[in-house]
Amino acid sequence: MGLLDRLFGGGKKDSGPTFTYKVGVNDTCRSVAKRFFGDESHWEKVYKPNEWRLKEEVQSGTDRLLPGTELTIKGAKVGLDGQPLA
Repeated sequence: MGLLDRLFGGGKKDSGPTFTYKVGVNDTCRSVAKRFFGDESHWEKVYKPNEWRLKEEVQSGTDRLLPGTELTIKGAKVGLDGQPLA
């Protein structure tokens, strides 16, 4: 890391707010991604930071998440009120 990177943040982007989301009935990584990122194709943004919590669920062969599981959602798209867009 050079001097300019240290002074000006090295080009790091603001990743947006972080939310804690409690999984509801019939939620999947895709449905949570649609809610927080506006597009279910961003399911890996839900899965990767929570992989350690979801590993057993994924191995069970279902894409539904266990209700009550708390997920960390980083960089969600938010409106002016600070809440997720979807």
